[in-house]
Amino acid sequence: MTAPISGSRPAAILFDFDGVILASTALKAEAFVEVYRGERPEALRAIRDYQEAHGGIGRREKFVHFETAIFGRAASPARIDALCAEFARLVDSALLAVPFVAGAEETLVACRYHAALHIVSGMPESELRIVVRKRGLADFFQSVVGSPQTKLDAFQRILDGSEWPPSRCLAIGDATTEYEAATRLGIPFLAVVPPEIDSAFPPGTPTVATLEGLPAWLGFA
Repeated sequence: MTAPISGSRPAAILFDFDGVILASTALKAEAFVEVYRGERPEALRAIRDYQEAHGGIGRREKFVHFETAIFGRAASPARIDALCAEFARLVDSALLAVPFVAGAEETLVACRYHAALHIVSGMPESELRIVVRKRGLADFFQSVVGSPQTKLDAFQRILDGSEWPPSRCLAIGDATTEYEAATRLGIPFLAVVPPEIDSAFPPGTPTVATLEGLPAWLGFA
């Protein structure tokens, strides 16, 4: 495995949340399917496939896609609000108990005084901040950003507020959404791909299964 940053430790690390800090990717995929329980099986498979490929997109945008592209229905604001409320009912309390990705806690402890740490997630920001606070993570991060801000805009804002060039930063995520944002801005990217998941990233993308051993790999331990 080749390190994404050659010859220097990252000055800033931009973490996705689901699937990178918390092992919550499967939880959310099942919640999207549960919201549409009773629909035809092929539609549920399409929902699951879309969620796996586009984990970094906010839930409202996903529900608009499901309603229009999969079910061919009008995505009225009231309908999307109801779907988001049902999804939140299914996942909010569960996020407070879901385990950390292996090595995530150790990585935050090891890196917090050596690099500026940020969370950039597709979760609604108000809910994200609550989960981060209740999981005892708020003090690790200089910023916590969620939807409706896009990954691209959030990454750009972090760069704009930093003295470091993109090459001295590192984005860590499990979805192509953050990969594409990082690549567009010239930020090195590290993909988190569990062994049971087929990688959606281009060949040659630096990849880890968990965050175990990451501080040493980055030069922080």
